[in-house]
Amino acid sequence: MNTPWNLTPNASPSLKRRLLRAWIVLGVASVVALGAAPDVRLTVDADHPSHAINPQVYGHFLEHIYHSANGGLWGEMVWNRSFELSRTGIGDWSLADGEILQSALITDVNFVFGVDSWKDYEFTLQARKDGGAEGFLVLFRAQDSDSFYWLNIGGWGNTRHAIEKESDGARRGLGGGSNGRIETGRWYDVRVRCQGDHIQCWLGPDQIIDVRDENAPYLTGMIGLGTWGTQARYRNLKVTSLDGSGELFSGLPGLPVRGFEADFWTPFGSGGAERVKDAVNNDYSLRLTGDGSSTGIEQGSFRFIPQRYEGSVWMKGSLPAGLKLELLGAGTVLGEEVLGPPTDDWAEYPFRIDSRGGSLDGSLRLTLLGPGSVKLDQVNMMGQDALGNDGLRPDLLEAVRGLRPPIIRWPGGCFASVYLWKDAVGPQHQRRIYPAYMWEDQDINSFGTDEYMRLCHQTGAEPLLVINTGVLQAGCGAPAQFRLPAEGDYLPYALEWMEYCNGDISTPMGALRAANGHPEPYGVVYWELDNETWAAGVEAYIAKVREFAPAMRDKAAELGTPIKLLACGGNGFDMRWNRSLIDACAPLMDYISIHHYENPDNFATAPDRYERLLIELADYIARSDNPEMDIYNSEWNAQSTDWRTGLYAGGLLNAYERQGKKFTLGGPALFLRHTSAGAWDNAFINFDHTGWFPAPNYVVMKLWWDNFAPQFLPVTGDQRGCNVVGTRTESGGIVVLKAVNPTDGPKSVEVTVVGGFLPREASLEVVAPGSLRARNTLAEPAAVRPVAGVARLTGKRAQFELPAYSAAVVRLRQ
Repeated sequence: MNTPWNLTPNASPSLKRRLLRAWIVLGVASVVALGAAPDVRLTVDADHPSHAINPQVYGHFLEHIYHSANGGLWGEMVWNRSFELSRTGIGDWSLADGEILQSALITDVNFVFGVDSWKDYEFTLQARKDGGAEGFLVLFRAQDSDSFYWLNIGGWGNTRHAIEKESDGARRGLGGGSNGRIETGRWYDVRVRCQGDHIQCWLGPDQIIDVRDENAPYLTGMIGLGTWGTQARYRNLKVTSLDGSGELFSGLPGLPVRGFEADFWTPFGSGGAERVKDAVNNDYSLRLTGDGSSTGIEQGSFRFIPQRYEGSVWMKGSLPAGLKLELLGAGTVLGEEVLGPPTDDWAEYPFRIDSRGGSLDGSLRLTLLGPGSVKLDQVNMMGQDALGNDGLRPDLLEAVRGLRPPIIRWPGGCFASVYLWKDAVGPQHQRRIYPAYMWEDQDINSFGTDEYMRLCHQTGAEPLLVINTGVLQAGCGAPAQFRLPAEGDYLPYALEWMEYCNGDISTPMGALRAANGHPEPYGVVYWELDNETWAAGVEAYIAKVREFAPAMRDKAAELGTPIKLLACGGNGFDMRWNRSLIDACAPLMDYISIHHYENPDNFATAPDRYERLLIELADYIARSDNPEMDIYNSEWNAQSTDWRTGLYAGGLLNAYERQGKKFTLGGPALFLRHTSAGAWDNAFINFDHTGWFPAPNYVVMKLWWDNFAPQFLPVTGDQRGCNVVGTRTESGGIVVLKAVNPTDGPKSVEVTVVGGFLPREASLEVVAPGSLRARNTLAEPAAVRPVAGVARLTGKRAQFELPAYSAAVVRLRQ
């Protein structure tokens, strides 16, 4: 045995005594470490599963939002191909008679002005709504148009006033707000007072907000004005400092600079470029006029690779020498083709261009050849990689496939509430634009029912369609610019959609589907009756469920395809809505569809709180007229893309598995989001034209789903702040432990397996990036990822370490 004096024979007696004491302390510490009691000691019963977990708990939800489909998953590369979008990012602001007017009926419009160093101040103004679904927005402490606080007056379907703050790409509420609505045509006095972390707001003489933000991202900033699906006007703006120095601002601000009227396009040359009302299938086209000098339009942000690109341009006009279309990269022409000359009537001019190189920052340029005038519409292009992939962008399809979604809900979300499915089937050039500007886009309906079914086929997902019942006049405050002719048209319209999906070719809609290239019925089972219908009121929605559900079941019987119907439950913890809907409609429903988005700061406690809601809801269903009804959380997430949302996802998925007797279907949001988006930075798949990266919620959900085992096992013991579940495979040969440690310290865990299961192998995968603010990016797409760890076996005991703020999976094999 080596002792300190063996190792140091020439040491002095005093040094030997000190070394001996250190050696004894070290040895005792080592013995304590090796034999120390674990922080968490649990038991899992491998012989007696309590319930089966439905794989559809790991479902997903594809909404048309922030270019998830149009400009994303769908492989069409050209944005605003039909020139319908015009200055949508800034609205239509003007000045008249001392008032500031915003006239565009679009969502999420704002502009900011003032000085960003303004600290504590009071902002007063008068505001009036001229039209639309909601109220108005008053911004304060704004750093820019994407980082601010705003007072949302008459928001949420003109039902509530509240403060929201936007920082780090995420927008979330601050405090509870107050109920209220805004009348059209009436002037309101508005006052916002911000001092330190204390914010107070008044509407007329009534104080409507009094809140502190202990985690304030901004304590200084500019002011601003905005609208959400409304036309509004403002006057008598004044900002007064609270330090006694007086007035900081009064009068009228400069308005946002209006760019070229066709969004995402840039004109060049000495000729003319303007939108005109003469189109192939919608309202607008773009007219180019030239005198023989270089004239045309260009769009950037293309990723080109050496492959073929195919597309077409619709043209009419007088341009004898035709139009040149070029693919450019870093100032180099990668490929070109001359189209035309056009005639007096609209016609399609196809092209095929083989790119001679690649570029991550390429552009598409259309140039007039010689003098003349031409109108352009439906400028479209797709790479061979997407054309050979059912029209889907290959890298984003692989990102979706990585999650192996068992079911995908579509098309919304708010998008579904004014969606007209017939506008998005058939030849692309015949499709009508979506009826509202929403989520920074007015979708061109390039990705419709048939394209969605191709996605389901490519990923092995079950389809779930959300229908427009007509109960809402707007989607998330975005008013529909056109609707079906009459309220009574919505039910027949929905039944025709069922027939399009499930009818054979002897039916009118089945024949239309066959004409569009798919003679076999799709066999859609899951149908949800609209989305987030809270603004209409529960009684109005109950009436819709009673109208639609029996007729849809009759139609399903006629078509010979059984269906399941899902009805909109409450938001967050709104059991009042849930109880009212269940009491009135339980026999008509197969699922109640609920939504919940969480503040990411609550990553540790929120899963348990929401699980208690699921238990309460399941108990209420058990006492209802339809105890067989199941629970569907059709929209869930924490509002960030840092590691907090990964921890929340793991904790919530564990709650879903624990409550799997009644909770059988899930779907987080957002699924895909372009990185240019101004809000809702919570998506699983984040992308631009060059590539994509997974957020931490993607990383954790993939890890959980890749290790899915359908039989839930009881776990007992004090989890001491951790969140651990146990499951086993159908054969019983593998036991899986999914564990989240949302605390700021490491936890040693020991799990004893009881029953006939004898583990012989153990493996561990853990995600522990070391910081709650850790995130993946396009530059570093794997900063947050699973890594292999060590799980030790001693007989029927498994021991492993959970680092601080970690999520892990342990697999035990017999």
